[in-house]
Amino acid sequence: MKALLAGLLLTLAPALAQATWIVQTLIPETVALRTPTTQIAFELQDYPPKSFPATYPASNLEGGVLPVQVFSNAPDTWSLVLQIPDLKDQSGQLLLPARQVLYRVNGGLWLRADGTPQIIYTQTGPTEDWLELRLEFALELLGSERAGSYVVEALVTALRQP
Repeated sequence: MKALLAGLLLTLAPALAQATWIVQTLIPETVALRTPTTQIAFELQDYPPKSFPATYPASNLEGGVLPVQVFSNAPDTWSLVLQIPDLKDQSGQLLLPARQVLYRVNGGLWLRADGTPQIIYTQTGPTEDWLELRLEFALELLGSERAGSYVVEALVTALRQP
């Protein structure tokens, strides 16, 4: 009888065995950007203008707007920084200083680029989803610019505040 009971316990023992795991995941704190891959170009319609300085909006962007999307789940303060360098030709010669490029965020005031990083948006805490900012660009001509093709390079960076 003892042998039968021992055999029965051995056959039932695997059915009673259990294993438990703790499954964890780590969602990192992040600030991420999405931007279209495009060049910012200006077509000078009605050039020369009646008077200088004259301002021309960007022509190749959809509606003249460059959408920049940002996502953050960080609880602290973060910023978006825009840098527009001087416009140079392929040989490195200065075509236009950065200060002749204007930009605005979400239809706000027009601001002048200066070649250095400029904070264009700051927020404390996470976004609810992807937050879209709409950047518009314009080129100011003074009348002394030489003929040629002008393409602006703009660098947008997301930074977390220390």
